[in-house]
Order: sequence, then structure tokens, then C-alpha cells
Amino acid sequence: MSDITVTPERMIEAIERIGRLPAIPTHDWCDQAAIATGGALLPAGASGVLAIGVGTLHNDTIERIEAVGACASAAAESRIHEIRETLRGIGALPAAVRVGAGESKLALLPTSDLRKSTAWASSAAGRFFLSRGMTAVLIGAGLIADADPTRVLWVLGAVDDGVPFVGDVMFVTVILLALLRRARLALSSAGHESSDWISPREQEILNQLVLGKSVRQIAEETGRSAHTIHDHVKNLHRKLNATSRGELIARALGHVSQGARIRESSRKIKQA
Repeated sequence: MSDITVTPERMIEAIERIGRLPAIPTHDWCDQAAIATGGALLPAGASGVLAIGVGTLHNDTIERIEAVGACASAAAESRIHEIRETLRGIGALPAAVRVGAGESKLALLPTSDLRKSTAWASSAAGRFFLSRGMTAVLIGAGLIADADPTRVLWVLGAVDDGVPFVGDVMFVTVILLALLRRARLALSSAGHESSDWISPREQEILNQLVLGKSVRQIAEETGRSAHTIHDHVKNLHRKLNATSRGELIARALGHVSQGARIRESSRKIKQA
């Protein structure tokens, strides 16, 4: 049993990984976020899982879980699919934290409080982990957008019962605040339905647009019709609220936030 030795290098590496997360709501954003964060927070040499998701906060419960991503230590890798699917279908998580507004407001629940939380122990998620010899030791939540006081990014860690998690609360807080800031950039204007997020095919096409390729080139290289590619590009413009190709690419790279315009006087243009 071992916990993580906190070093400045480990913190820097984790924040750099978080900074490379997509700046837009890709279909696998939560999985990528869990992988980027889990390497810094999961204890080595023990079974551990870090799950990250998006849900709706109602009173003291996170409901309507929209998306779930998970990362597991090597010892728990065989459980990752079961844990991800269980959390996705579980319906609700007890929040047990008071969530505030602003990107600096990530509510964290101390390990000791979660261990003695009757709401957590009696919840479906709590029982699921306990039945597998794991104790959830970290749960935090933060608002994705101040305009919506109910939609939150939540973070859950679970390790073998009795195994210490990261002991340095400041380390955990800094890592998760960096994660919340990136989530607010990428997810703040994404809709609540999975169809509002960027699909795998749309992401593939967007990656090609970022490389400077035209619709015609992408169609030729992928063996699809230009009409099909053009439809995907139109969907990307709608989902990312972009009025031009340049704006679309700038959003994808995180250079401008959704709602900002590169040129206020720019007209919507037909995509070649």
C-alpha cells in the first residue's frame, strides 16, 4: 500500500496534461480528463479508480449524469469498464459538497467526511464500491458555467479499502482547479444531450480542418462524399457557435471562447 509522493515535477506534469485537454466538448472529453488527472492522483501499487463526469445538481444530489470518464491504476484496469458503465447508469450521486460559482470554486469533501457520510454509504454508488472492497475517498464538484447553477463537473476517486489517497490537500485542490478551468472552457456551452457534443466523426473532420485541409480534400482522403463532409462541418459550426472557418478552428484550439467573435462584422460564409 502506498500513496503518491507529491513533488513540484508531478504537479507540473499533471497541469500540462490538463492544459492539453480538448477546448471543445468532444465525445471522449471526460475519459481524457480522467486519464490526465488520474496519473497524478491515483496511488501507485494499489487498485484505484478516478472517475470524472457531468451532471445536474439538485439539492444534495448530482442527478442526470450526462457523461462519465474513468481512469484506473494498473491493478484495477480490469474493473474500468464495469465502473464506467455503472456510474453512467446509476442515475444519481450524493453531492455531499456545497458548490459555489466561479472557476476558483471547486468544492472538495475531506476524506474523513466522506468515509463517515451515511448518505454516501447508503447510495447506489457507495454500495457498489464497498461491495468490491473499495472506498470512495474523494468527491468534488464545480459549476461548469455560472449562468447555469445546476450543471456541474464532478470528480470521484476510489481505492482499495484502507489504502491512503493523496495526502496533500493543496496538491489535490490545485490539480482539480486546473481541471475545472479547462472544463469551463470546453463544456460551458455544450448542451445536455449527447448529440450536442462533438461526435467521433465530427472530431476526425475537425482535426483535418485544423490541419488546413478543405472539405474536398477531406472527402477524397476519407472516401466520403463532399456533401457528407459539408454536413458534418455545418454541424460543427452549429455546435461550436462559429460563423466562419477561422472561428471554428480558433474554437477547436481554445484560442477564443464560445460567444466571442474574431470579427464582429464578419458574415457567415459558405464552406468550400
